[in-house]
Amino acid sequence: MNNQEQVTKYYDRFSKIYNLISSKRYYHKIRQFAINQLDIQKGDIILNVPCGTGVNFSYFNNYLQNSGKVIGIDLSDGMIRKAKKMIHKKEYTNFEIIKKDVTTLNESWRKSILNNEKFDLILCDLGLSGFPSWKSVIKNLYSLLKEDGKLVIFDFYIEEDTFRSKYIKFFGKGEVNRNIPEYVSSTYSDVTINQSFKKGDMFVATIIKTT
Repeated sequence: MNNQEQVTKYYDRFSKIYNLISSKRYYHKIRQFAINQLDIQKGDIILNVPCGTGVNFSYFNNYLQNSGKVIGIDLSDGMIRKAKKMIHKKEYTNFEIIKKDVTTLNESWRKSILNNEKFDLILCDLGLSGFPSWKSVIKNLYSLLKEDGKLVIFDFYIEEDTFRSKYIKFFGKGEVNRNIPEYVSSTYSDVTINQSFKKGDMFVATIIKTT
């Protein structure tokens, strides 16, 4: 069993208590800021990776009002079951959950889902610290956007070895010392970074796709 399979099985088990351990209130401020950065309009097509238990969905639908489309991607069956249950409970009609490895998302996959359309907006939250080949993931997500579309990332970046970094690595199975803010700032031309959350341990990066 490779590391990705181990992490996926871990999240299958973790999904049972995920919403308790990873509380909506704890992340509300940074999540709301990140979603505000998306500037969602009615009819937008949104990709959310990883979608987890669907914690972003109510935020999205506050703007969409059952218009447009939201596609959530995750690899954990446990997380997907929770997300689908939430969609059913809320009676959302514009959400689709797909089980897929985010590292395999590409133009061919996008065309199979959206035909000639591209995503208006992509939110990648609390995923890049855990994805293998994370730089390639960012590149692939960027390619799925329409011109002037937005990719918003929020995640941890903790350079020093601290109690919080150890806690997150234990429960989240991620590498929180990846300097994602510096990477996107040096790689893409239209980027804004806010590193003011959780005493500087979390960031929001907004990337606008330019020609």
